Amino acid sequence: MSLYKYLAEEAYARALIDKGQIFARPLGYFRAYEDDLVRGDPDDGKLRYEPEEGLVLTKENGDVVEMPPGWRFHASVRVDDIFVYCLSTELSPEIAAKFECPFCVEVKEPNRLLGRISMHVRLRSKLDRRGVYSREVDYQKLTAAPNADWALPERVAFIKPEGWAWQKEHRIVMGRKGAFAVENVECAFEKDGGEVTVGTTATDPLILHVGNLSKITKLHTF
Repeated sequence: MSLYKYLAEEAYARALIDKGQIFARPLGYFRAYEDDLVRGDPDDGKLRYEPEEGLVLTKENGDVVEMPPGWRFHASVRVDDIFVYCLSTELSPEIAAKFECPFCVEVKEPNRLLGRISMHVRLRSKLDRRGVYSREVDYQKLTAAPNADWALPERVAFIKPEGWAWQKEHRIVMGRKGAFAVENVECAFEKDGGEVTVGTTATDPLILHVGNLSKITKLHTF
């Protein structure tokens, strides 16, 4: 199944097709990006859980603590250490219009693109060589039980609220060394009206050039 990369400039589309330029942003970039919540999500890279009946916690000694409704748990990845390359599963003039991106590169063989990205990541000494993660974003309700996902950064990076489902997003995710270690997350409790974002300052992209992709891509314009 094809994947689609929406781009604002034809030059960016040609850079992807002709040079294989992969311009991945840290999750912290999307938290800081202000565009009326089209691309920017202040809670990107954060799993949030708020059951309707309230949180129920079990301490290490077995004691059970019941918290009233309005409290939520969150687990946040190290957003400056995880990079995402955002695509979509849908070729849509509506998505292009919302993104203000009149150019879209269709990747007809996503597995070949992923293979090239994985090879280049393995060559970068500061990146986690254990793997590159690629799948559709999981749009979840706040009431969805997190199970073990909260402790796995490679899972949290793919979880977003239901309100973003219109993007039909498929992500390719890479990280610095250690970024995907189990429980390498910041955990906290939040209450309605409290601060729900994690500040970040690092927004420098990760840029890979994986070679000419003209045989597996097609340019669309809107």
